[in-house]
Amino acid sequence: MPVDQTIALFGIGSTNLRSAVGTPDDTFATDVHVEPTRIDDLEAQVCRRLEELRSDARTDIDAVSIACAGLTDGATGVVEEIDTPDDGVVCDIPLGPTIEDAFDLPVRIENDCTAAALAEWVYGAGQNHDCVVHLTMGTGIGAGIVDRGRVVRGADGHAAEVGLFPIGPPDRASSGVPGAWEAYCSGRGIAGFARDLLETESRETTLNREELTARDVFEAAERGDPVADDYLDRIARYNAAGLGTLVNAYNPDLLTVGGGVGASNFETILERTEPHLEQYALPALPDIQPTRLGDEIGLYGALAPYATQSWPTATESVAASTD
Repeated sequence: MPVDQTIALFGIGSTNLRSAVGTPDDTFATDVHVEPTRIDDLEAQVCRRLEELRSDARTDIDAVSIACAGLTDGATGVVEEIDTPDDGVVCDIPLGPTIEDAFDLPVRIENDCTAAALAEWVYGAGQNHDCVVHLTMGTGIGAGIVDRGRVVRGADGHAAEVGLFPIGPPDRASSGVPGAWEAYCSGRGIAGFARDLLETESRETTLNREELTARDVFEAAERGDPVADDYLDRIARYNAAGLGTLVNAYNPDLLTVGGGVGASNFETILERTEPHLEQYALPALPDIQPTRLGDEIGLYGALAPYATQSWPTATESVAASTD
C-alpha cells in the first residue's frame, strides 16, 4: 500500500471525538477538530464529519483510519463495546462497514490505546526502544504495547486491558472485575473511591462528596487539604501495584503516560507512586515519561499504520480470512 496517501483520521474517546486529515510523514493537512462524542449516534457523527473533512482537505481522501476507545474488532470494523461518560455501555456499532458502504473507502479501526502505543513507536519517544507501553489514564485505564515493532493484540485483539488488573480490595469493581486498577485510579475510579471514603470521614476537608471529581481531589491536595493528600497517597499504592503488574507482564523499557488524569497530573502521580514501585516490579523499571504527542496521540496512532503497515483494513482482514 502506498505511503503517500491522504488519510481521514479519527480519534474517538468516550468524551471527545478528534478528527483531521493527515499524511504518513506525520503531517496534518487540516486543523484538528474536536467535538463531544455522540456515542448513541456515532456512525452518523463520523460520516458527517468525514464529509466535512473531504471539503476541508481540498483533495481526494484515500482511506479512513480510526482509533477508538473500548473493544474493537479490526477484522469486521465493529466497535464491540464502548463506555459512555455516564457509565453506560454501547455495543456492536458497525462503524467500519457503514463508512465503507457510504464512501467506498477502505477503513482501518483499532483500539485507541493500541493505536497510541504504535504512535509512540513511529512518531514519539519509542523510536529507540525495544518494548514500548503507552498507558492511558483517563475516564478508565488502558494500555497498548509494541514489542520490537510488533503490536501486541492477543487472540481477539483485546490484549493489554490493564485497567482490569485486580490490584485492590474487591469492594470496588470495573466491568465486573473486583478490585480492578481503574476502579481505584482512573478518573471515574478516583472520584468514586474518594466518595466512598468520605462516607465515614470525620476529618475536616474541603472535598464535597456530592459533586466530586478526580480533579477536585488533586486540586485539594495541592492546596494542602490533608484528607485529599491522604487519599492520593492511598491511590498511589494502588497505582504502584498496577504499574508493577504491568512491568512484570510486559517488561517494557519505555512507558509513556497520557489521558486526562495521567497527562494533567503526571508529576504528582509519579512522585507519589515511585517510592513503592520496586515492591511490586521484578524486572528493571522502565523509563517513565509523559507522552509528547499530547491530545493528538490517537490521531497519530490512526496515521502510524500507513508508515508501518501494522494492521490491515477491515476489508483486507476479511479477504485474507477467506483465501
